[in-house]
Amino acid sequence: MFKRYETGILAIWWRSVDKTTIFLGLSLLISGNIFNFLSTSTIPSEKLYDSKYFLFYKHIFFSVSGLVILIFLSFLNNKNIKIYAITGFIFFSILLILVYFFGISVKGSKRWLNLFFFRIQPVEFIKPFLILIVALVLASKKNTINIKFFLSSPFVIFIVILLLLQPDYSQSLLVITIWMIMVFVSGISLLSITVISGSLISLMLGVLFFFKDKFFYIFDRISSWIGKVEVSYQSEQALNAIKSGGFFGRGIGEGILKEKVPEAHTDYVMSVIAEEYGIVFVLIIISLTILLSLRIFSLINNTDNDFFKLSLIGISSLLVIQSFINLGVTINILPSTGMPFPFISYGGSSIMGSCIVLGLAVLLSKKEQT
Repeated sequence: MFKRYETGILAIWWRSVDKTTIFLGLSLLISGNIFNFLSTSTIPSEKLYDSKYFLFYKHIFFSVSGLVILIFLSFLNNKNIKIYAITGFIFFSILLILVYFFGISVKGSKRWLNLFFFRIQPVEFIKPFLILIVALVLASKKNTINIKFFLSSPFVIFIVILLLLQPDYSQSLLVITIWMIMVFVSGISLLSITVISGSLISLMLGVLFFFKDKFFYIFDRISSWIGKVEVSYQSEQALNAIKSGGFFGRGIGEGILKEKVPEAHTDYVMSVIAEEYGIVFVLIIISLTILLSLRIFSLINNTDNDFFKLSLIGISSLLVIQSFINLGVTINILPSTGMPFPFISYGGSSIMGSCIVLGLAVLLSKKEQT
């Protein structure tokens, strides 16, 4: 019986996956549920849904769904991951296209699809699969790096155009930044990456100014951020919450930011944590996120497959860049972007998207079992 257990599906899976990656990811996922219980149980749930724990229950549901997706991905055979990458990219690209025609408009942006009792934001799902597609093109042995760059560009441009139509400028910049990181580490010359990056920056700035009416909200946020007008109410309250929390916080349930800012559980969840638990807990979350990103990055040493390496680098970059964008907005060193903190911010799409990212990282790093 003991021998059968050792050769069972679960035993083989347990020996093949990277346990540190799973542990760090689950630590963040559990932390997100704990802190969302605090940040969603007052104004957001009671006054918007007439139920004190409505948003928390939804967060639990999405977390469990994300965990199921994570485990499912980790059980797959990574020899077939290219097929999964293409399938996932096509499927979520279709959802992203459907947003343009059937999306729900919130605050002037059409970024969500309404699926019966909840909404999804397809961009959170397309990002990890876009990383896999770009890695697949850049890892090809048939062409030079410059040609591979141009072959990968249509996939990125296609997604960026769909995002700009919503409009979602910050996610577009995030996608382009990760693309450039992957192109750079794939071996392109410093001169080439400098020219390409400069051209892309100029192009994105041109889009911003040429379609100024469409992206007016960005100019308002930037004006607020650089001090031409007063700091936005949300940013001011978030900073005050961090200051009042100090190192060890005001105590569980003693924070007032969640009562003043209805969106505190999404964009400013780190401020809620800082106010009630203190900056110490914020540093713990940041440390866990950095450790997870570094762990995923370090897994490239366990494989000789260039596709796997580039995919892991892209996934690691996605986690750390998105986290620090959210943190930058929280402490007002970046203009507001609406970028969620992976695993921590409230939002079904964000939670499940983060679990997909983690699941793909585990799948890419699986050891072969004989």
